[in-house]
Amino acid sequence: MATKKTAKKAPAKKKAAKKATSKTSAPPVATSKGGPLTGKIARNKHFTAKQLKEQLFRLLVLRERVSGEIISINRDSLGQSDRDPSLSDQGTDTFDREFALNQLSNEQDVLFEIDEAIRRLENGSYGVCEMTDVAINIERLEALPYVRYSIKAQSEIEKGHSTYRPFGASMRGI
Repeated sequence: MATKKTAKKAPAKKKAAKKATSKTSAPPVATSKGGPLTGKIARNKHFTAKQLKEQLFRLLVLRERVSGEIISINRDSLGQSDRDPSLSDQGTDTFDREFALNQLSNEQDVLFEIDEAIRRLENGSYGVCEMTDVAINIERLEALPYVRYSIKAQSEIEKGHSTYRPFGASMRGI
């Protein structure tokens, strides 16, 4: 009879394990204004799965660092409400605030680019130049894992001194 009880208990444990795994789904890697980022890597004809995993890791580490810098700038520079009312210090305070806002804007731009690079990893278009549709050199991606353009395309963009910054649906009619 002892063997029958053991046999009956084993299937019950398997069912409990199945329930636990089905209830706990993997949370998104991160969330951004564009929605959750899953971190699932799609197939890519230009890079191996190992290279793509390494790039995802780089992007996530960089995203964490940039997010921390944004929080730090907000806390340290922009969160100061007890300003010195003296007229001589107001100019310095204004300059410091403008400098911090500029830093914050730059960090948010980088965070946006990182999130977009993660999305490209998820949909299989990572590492492909958005202008020429050719693969971006892996060395360039290792240096700047969130780049959108090949070196040749980037130099053409910089010659025109135009920057690409999507504004979303609100700016399309302009």
